[in-house]
Amino acid sequence: MSGVSHWHHVYNEYARTVIRVKARQLVRRPGFSRSDREDIEQELAAHLILQAEKFDAGRASLSTFIARVIDSAVAMLLRERGRLKRTPADGVEIQSLEVMIEQPGEPATKLGATISSADLERRTGGASKSDRQIFEDAQAFDSALDSLPSDLREVCRRMMGGSEQDLSRRKVKAAMGAIRKRFERAGFGEK
Repeated sequence: MSGVSHWHHVYNEYARTVIRVKARQLVRRPGFSRSDREDIEQELAAHLILQAEKFDAGRASLSTFIARVIDSAVAMLLRERGRLKRTPADGVEIQSLEVMIEQPGEPATKLGATISSADLERRTGGASKSDRQIFEDAQAFDSALDSLPSDLREVCRRMMGGSEQDLSRRKVKAAMGAIRKRFERAGFGEK
């Protein structure tokens, strides 16, 4: 390995940032869930560390090497998840959701209509919130909105109501940046 003598030079702050960003992007995809984020980060970091000895400063910069290795690891993770989805586990019978099934005391219905929301969330990687969580989020949102300066609050309310047409794009863009920062400090945004 020319240019870098130890793996910890490759696993630097830039690499950790790229890994966090890629993991956050992956957990939004079907087949992944938010609880997979730390595992994905570890897999990407391990892949980078194992490839560190291949870095050659004569061929590319360190940041380019890091980005390419992490992109390669992400592609491998996606291929593996896709393969697992296409290959059923031993003893698992695949059925169409369009198949009509008999329900005791009810008319026949499509299998797809019997899927619970928990099953759907598991398949899509989504997560529903309880009524209490929804209420608490709404209160936190209202509190964050009320804490905005009056000009930002007005832009936010107009955008929520769909009446921002008479505002200049530049004003909306500047206001949205400031609003986003305030809402992130209030706990909204990516986790």
